[in-house]
Parts: sequence; structure tokens; C-alpha cells
Amino acid sequence: MKKHIWIFMLFLISVITFGCLGTQDVSAATSEAQPAVTYNIVPELSNNQIDKKVGYFDLKVTPNEKLQAKFKINNNDTKTHTYTVMVNRASTDTNGVIVYNEHNVKADSSLKYDIEKLVTYPKSVTVDAKSSTEVVVNINAPKGNFDGVLLGGIFIEQDNQGSKSNAKGVTLKNKYNYVLGLQLRQNTDTVEPNLKLIKAYEDTQNGQISVNALLDNDVPRLEEKVDIKAKITSENDSKNVILQSEKSNMSIAPNSYFTYPINVNTVIGANKDKRLKSGTYMMYLDVKANNGQNIWKLQRKFTVTDKQSREINKKTPVKNSHTKFNMAIVATIAAIIVVAGLGVWYYKKHKK
Repeated sequence: MKKHIWIFMLFLISVITFGCLGTQDVSAATSEAQPAVTYNIVPELSNNQIDKKVGYFDLKVTPNEKLQAKFKINNNDTKTHTYTVMVNRASTDTNGVIVYNEHNVKADSSLKYDIEKLVTYPKSVTVDAKSSTEVVVNINAPKGNFDGVLLGGIFIEQDNQGSKSNAKGVTLKNKYNYVLGLQLRQNTDTVEPNLKLIKAYEDTQNGQISVNALLDNDVPRLEEKVDIKAKITSENDSKNVILQSEKSNMSIAPNSYFTYPINVNTVIGANKDKRLKSGTYMMYLDVKANNGQNIWKLQRKFTVTDKQSREINKKTPVKNSHTKFNMAIVATIAAIIVVAGLGVWYYKKHKK
């Protein structure tokens, strides 16, 4: 009888323990077949092409010249499709990658000529099944002289690309697009680089808190092979590094802003609830570009106010998982004590 009682008690304790600590849902990733890409783009390079070895438009222009960039959309599907066409000025995303998929991105104030405003083209193109259509982008070169490059991209995307729902009802949409680079130059003279640190500030996006460095490439020159080493210290103690970050092999588009983030917390894990206290800090950046040929040492003072901290915490609330876990442990221990007490009472009663 005594043996059976203790087996029953251990079973109850196990059930309560697992119940209090909870369980974690685990879902297996499923591999789904990707939809086939049923179209492709072929550029038709002209006599204005400077570098004939590349697969994008690298065009030499003269003031007020009118010229064309042509390409073909090949529809390899068995049905007719319509395609969206956009010419977008090159910009730089937070990963240090040149992107061409957004129109009318805020430009640096030093931008003299906007490539988006120098072109006309059909915004929508329909191509019959198993056929090709030539698309013409008309270019009106700037009236004045300029050095460096005007950099953009011709963005082409098939409309109404299919979506697929999985077993959980989540709609998955895979969109495929092509970008043909479009670069205009009047000469191949080298433009001296110039990179500025405009400001440093704290921000949060999707649970990720960061101190951002707003960099400005204010010349018509593409910066490549960009390496950044960043650190954050308190205003009066440059040796006490509070945050640091390092990233290599990035690019910065001509006449564009580049927001480089230095993460404060992690979206998941032990540092999820890490925060930067209110106060005044210093940001230091060591920047190298073009295989180390150009070097900048930049710094900027910034302040995190109490109001900013409250706003950050409002957007990204602190979820103290340690407190919840400790409460679960306390509840488990209490439940074990109660069960043990009942077991002792039951044993003594039946022993008599």
C-alpha cells in the first residue's frame, strides 16, 4: 500500500510540474514547391553603351540629348500577362544594399538631376502568350553638365502573381521581379568621395531597438566595399563601450541617405528587454570604402530623453519573462508541498 501511495504522489507531482511550467509549441517547417518564373527580360544595348561587357544600361549622354533604352519582355507562359514597369532612382537600404524597387524615395539635397524625372515609358505592358514585346524607355538627358553618375533601375514585375494558402490558412505570396540597371554619365572622370554623419538617434521597428547613424553620400558617386565599425559610449567616458557593431562589404548609392543601425536589444533571447538608459551618448564610426582607399572617422553626440525612452517602451514593451518563470517555479513548489502534505496525511490515516 505504501509503495502505491508514493507512486501516485510522484505521478501527481509530475503532472502539476509540467502544467505549471507550461509547454512550447513546436511546428515543423514545410517545404513547398516554388512557382515557376514564366518570363524573362533581355536588354538591347545601344551604341551609347560605355561598358559593353555588362548586362545593364551604362549610357554616355551629352547635354539635352534624347536617346532610348530598349529591352524585351519574353512571356514564356501559355497565357497572356501584364507587367508593371517603373524607373526608380537608386537608394540604399539599412543593410547597405542598393535597391531599385521604390519610386520617389527622398533624395539627398545635393541631387542635381533626378533620373526618375528624365524618362518617359509605358507603366504597364501586356504580352501575349509565348511571345515577346519590346519596351522603350525615352531618356531626355540633362540640359546642363554634370560629373559622376545618375543611377537608377528599370523595375519589371508581372501583375497578379499567384498566391498560395497553407494548411494553417496563411497566405503565401512569392513575387518575382527583374531590375535592369540604368546609369547615365557624361564622362568617366573620378568624383571625390564625401560621406557625412548627419545625426544619431534611437528608434524601434518591429521589436528591434537600435541607435541609427544617418549617413549622407552627397556626391554623384557609388561607394562600394563599404566597411563600418561603430561603437556607442557615454558622453564622458569614451573607453566604456556600451554598444558596438561591425559590418562589411556594403554599398551606398549616389546622392543618397544610408541609415546604419546599431542594435540595442535582440528581438528574441536573453537581451530582448535590454534598453538604453536616458542620457547623453557619443557615436563613433570608422568607415572604409572602395577597398580601403577612402577612410572616414566620424562622430556625433546624441541624447536619449525620458520622453523618448517612454515612447520606445510603449512601442516595444518590456516583457519580463524571468518574472513569469519565477512565478511558475513558486507555484510548482507550492503544489508539490500541498501534494506531499496530503500524501503524508493519507498515509498516516490508513496506517492506523
